[in-house]
Amino acid sequence: MKTIQIFLRSLPWLIIMALIVWLAIPTMSNEKESVIINRAAILREVEAMGKLELVKYNFKEITELTELSEEFLKIFKLGPDSKIALISMGEAVGCLDLSVMEEEDVSVQGDSVYIQLPGPELCYYKLDMEQTEIYSLQTNPLKDEGAFIQRAYRQAEREIKEAALASGILDQTTANAVLILKPLLERMTGKTILFTQKPDSVRIRLD
Repeated sequence: MKTIQIFLRSLPWLIIMALIVWLAIPTMSNEKESVIINRAAILREVEAMGKLELVKYNFKEITELTELSEEFLKIFKLGPDSKIALISMGEAVGCLDLSVMEEEDVSVQGDSVYIQLPGPELCYYKLDMEQTEIYSLQTNPLKDEGAFIQRAYRQAEREIKEAALASGILDQTTANAVLILKPLLERMTGKTILFTQKPDSVRIRLD
């Protein structure tokens, strides 16, 4: 009889303890799942960012182009030389194409995640035609003036590209990628993110 009474008095506490354990089991399971960092999941998050434009350089250039006129029997020229001077403004943009990353580019080791970034690339470079003007122009009447002017514009665009590369736009692209991605991914994973770059992976858009 005493045993039954003791059991009945203890029953509410047993029920409470059982309820606490029942509630704690899924919570513990969820906590365990939340700290599991799957590299495929990290890769999906990174790939979803696509092509990141990370730096833009603006340039103002003076472009001069001369096209020599043909000579007749090396005696005299068939008209004057064609000359043009452009004052051009343009921009160049550096980016990283994160969509090309693969699962082997991500590895998890303890409290650290190592990510191999793709090489930086010159996404595009272009003239701002509204801000580009012809400073001086002399053309040969026997030549196509429009074609000569277009050639000068193409030369000015090439100079924008060369100036951007000489100014270190690719290095700045990689540096900005680390500044942006590191805190973002560390908040997502709760781990230290360490970046490397694939060897020989620099990509320069030439067209």
